[in-house]
Amino acid sequence: MVSDKWIEANPEKISAVQDLRPPQTIRDVQRLSGRIAALSRFVSKSAEKCLPFFKVLRDPKGFSWSDECQAAFDELKEYLASPPLISKPKDEESLYLYLAATPGAVSAVLVREEEQVQRPVYYVSKALNDAEGRYPEVEKFAYALIIAARKLQPYFQAHAIKVLTDQSLRQVFVKPDTSGRLVKWSVELGEYDVKFKARPAIKSQVLADFVGDNTPTECMEENPFESKREAWRLSVDGSSCLTGSGAGVLLVSPSGWTLECALRFGFKATNNEAEWEALIAGLTIAKHLEVRRIEVSSDSQLVVGLTSREYEPREDSMVKYLSHFQSLKPAFEVLSITKIPRAENARADQLSKLATAGELERNQTVMVHYLDRPTISEADVMDVDIPQELNWMTPYIYWLRDGILPEDPAEARKLVYRANRFQLREGILYKRSFPFPWLKCLAPQEADYALREVHEGVCGNHTGGRTLSHKLVRQGYYWPTLHQDAVDLVRRCDKYQRNANISRRPSQPLTSITAPWPFAQWGMDFVGPVPMATGQRKFLIVAVDYFTKWLEAEPLATITEKNTESFVWKSIICRFRVPRIIVSDNGKQFDCQAFRDFCQEWRIEHRLASVAYPQCNGQAEVINREIILGLKKCLEDSKGRWTEELPSVLWAYRTTPRTTTGESPFSLCFGAEAMIPVEIGVQSPRVVHFTEQNNEEGLRCTLDLVGELRDKAAIRVTAYQQRVSRYYNKRVNPRPLRQGDLVLRNSAVSDPTGTRGKLDPAWEGPYKITKVLQPGTFKLETLGGREIARAWNAEHLRKYYQ
Repeated sequence: MVSDKWIEANPEKISAVQDLRPPQTIRDVQRLSGRIAALSRFVSKSAEKCLPFFKVLRDPKGFSWSDECQAAFDELKEYLASPPLISKPKDEESLYLYLAATPGAVSAVLVREEEQVQRPVYYVSKALNDAEGRYPEVEKFAYALIIAARKLQPYFQAHAIKVLTDQSLRQVFVKPDTSGRLVKWSVELGEYDVKFKARPAIKSQVLADFVGDNTPTECMEENPFESKREAWRLSVDGSSCLTGSGAGVLLVSPSGWTLECALRFGFKATNNEAEWEALIAGLTIAKHLEVRRIEVSSDSQLVVGLTSREYEPREDSMVKYLSHFQSLKPAFEVLSITKIPRAENARADQLSKLATAGELERNQTVMVHYLDRPTISEADVMDVDIPQELNWMTPYIYWLRDGILPEDPAEARKLVYRANRFQLREGILYKRSFPFPWLKCLAPQEADYALREVHEGVCGNHTGGRTLSHKLVRQGYYWPTLHQDAVDLVRRCDKYQRNANISRRPSQPLTSITAPWPFAQWGMDFVGPVPMATGQRKFLIVAVDYFTKWLEAEPLATITEKNTESFVWKSIICRFRVPRIIVSDNGKQFDCQAFRDFCQEWRIEHRLASVAYPQCNGQAEVINREIILGLKKCLEDSKGRWTEELPSVLWAYRTTPRTTTGESPFSLCFGAEAMIPVEIGVQSPRVVHFTEQNNEEGLRCTLDLVGELRDKAAIRVTAYQQRVSRYYNKRVNPRPLRQGDLVLRNSAVSDPTGTRGKLDPAWEGPYKITKVLQPGTFKLETLGGREIARAWNAEHLRKYYQ
C-alpha cells in the first residue's frame, strides 16, 4: 500500500501468514514460503529466516516439522506483527546499501537518509546453495552486492549507491589475482555509480537489527590480505657464514595466518648486511600485501639502533641501507621496530640458516627467494622523487588509491565503469587485457620512448602502425591512444615513407575526356621502333579524333619535330580543320620549342600528359594497340611489309563501328557508311538499286541528318564513360593532395635511366606542390625552390609527413 511518503505491506498478506497454522505437509510449507516471498521486500533477511523451511523442502518424502522450524515460524509471525514502513526515494538522491552474510544466506538493505535518520527502501535476501556457501566471507559480501544490483536494477540505474561495509570490497574487486567470478561481478557493477565507504554508526533501530546479526556462526578463514585494523607481526634475521649468506622472514597476520620466507644470497654479505637484507625483504613483502600496520622484531642491535636514530651510520653500505629503509616507511601507517633476544627469534633464525644450508630444494612449505645482488646496488637505484605531471592515468590513480572521483557526474560514472579493468600495484597502474594477463600503463613520455624504441630501435624494423601497436600490446604496454600514436609515428617516419609499398590502386576518380564537336580535339603519339620497311621507315606517327574516333597514321624514318609539324599540317589541318586541342606525351618531338611555336601560330592548345602516366592520353594509346594488333594479323614472315598493309588496317578501323559510339568513324565523319570491297564481290541492295540521281539526293538528305547521328553517338559515349567510371571508381584509394603539401616521387618513374638499384628506396624527395593543374595533376618544385619540369600525376606521388 503506497502513500505520499511510505510504502506499507498489504495487511491482508500479513494476516494470511499470521493466521496460518503450523504446516502439516510439504504443500503447506510451499504455501508458507510463497506468502513470505510476496512480503520479502518488507522482511529483513527473509532468506535467512526461512532457512529451516528450505531444509524441509529439500526432503519432500521425509516431512518433519522440527523445533527449529517452529521457532523460525514463531519468530516470523512476531516480526510481521509490526513490519517496517518502506520509504520512497527522491529523484537523483544518493542511496545507501548495507550488506550481511552468514553461512546460509546473504542479505542487503537499501536505505535513504532523511533528516539524519536512515529509512529502509528495499530488503533483498537469498539463500546460498552448497557451492555458494563455501565462498570466502569477503566473496559472500560481494555476492550480496551483486544480488542486490540485479534485483534492484532500476534503483542502481537512477541513483548513486554508497555501499557501507567494514569489508574491503573495493580492493577485492580490483585485485589482479581475484577469482574469475569476482572479475565478472566487477565488470557487471561497472555500469552503475557504486562507491564503497566504511560503515558509520547506525542511525536506525531497524538497520541495527539488520547488521547486528552479521556475525558468522562458524569460524571462517580470514583473508590475510584484508586485515588492517590490527598490526601484523614481522620477525627477521640474517645469517652469514663460510658456506654462504641468507635471511629469514616470518610474517604473521592478526588472524594468525603465517608466511615464511627464506632468502639465499648470490653475493658475499657481512652479518650486518644480511640483517638489513632480511628487514628490507620483509617490509617489501608486507608492502606487496598492502599491510598498513606492522610491528617488526629483530635481534640485531645495529639495525634497530640505526632505524631508531640511536646510532649514526659510518659505513657507506649502512648509509645506503638506512636510506632504502626510509623510502619504504611511507608505505605503512604504523611501523615499529623492536630489539628482542635471539632466543625469541628462533624461527626467523632457522629460516636464515636454512637458506645457507642448501636444504631449500627439499623444503616444500617455505617460500624461497634467490637474491643475486644487494638491494642497494646501483642496478636497483632509481629516481623515485621525479614529480609526475597530470596525465590520462591521474583520474584512475585517484579513484583506485584514494576513492576520489571527478566532480562531473557523467565523467565520474564513466571513470567508475572503465576502472574495473585497471589495477594499482606499488604505485603502478595496470590494465587487464583480453589475450594477456596485465598491461603496464605508460605515461606520455614513456609511451613515446616505447614507440620509438620498438619502431626504430636496435631491434626495430620500421613496421606499419597496426603491427607496431600489436607488438607493444604483446610486450605488455598500454595507453588509451596506443594505436593512433603508432599510426602517427609511422606516418612521420622518414625511412618508412621512403621504403613504403607502391600502391597499384588509382588515387583519383576517373576523369573522362570528351570533345565538343568532330575534329576539335586530337590525341597524338608515336609507335615504334618496328621492323624496318622500305625507305628505312621504322616509326609510325598516329593521330585520333576524340569525337569521331577517326584515325590518321603515317610511317616515318625518323621522329623529329619537323616531321611532327608536317604530319599535323597535311593530315589534320589540310584534311579536316585547325584543331582546338592536341594531346600528346612528353616526348622531345612534342615538348620542344619548335612545336610549341607551331601550335601557338595556329592557336592550337597543346596539352602534355603527366610523366609516366599514359592514361592521360588514353585514346592515342588504344589506337596504338589497335594498329599493332591489326598489322600482326596481316603480316606473316615478311614483317618489313607493314607499310604496305597499313592502309588496309586503317581502312578496316575507319569502317568498323566502335563500341563507344555505336557508329563507324567513317559514318560520323561523312554521314554515311563507306562502300567496302565485299559489296562489290557480293552486291548489296544499295549497289543493286543504285541510281545516280537518287544516290545524290540521298546523300544530301543524309548530310542534313548527320547532326542527329553525331548527337546520338555523343549520348552513347557519355553512357559508356559513366559505366567505365562506376567500375573504375570502385578501386579508387583516395590520396588527397593540395597546394603546399610535401610529397615523395616514385623513384622508378623519376629515374627513367634504370640506374636505380635493388636496395635503393622506392620513393625519393621530398618536393613541394606549387600548383594544382587539375584534380590529380600537380606541378612540383624542390625544397630549394627549383621548379620540376612537366606535370606529375598523383599516381606517382606520396604525401610526406614531417
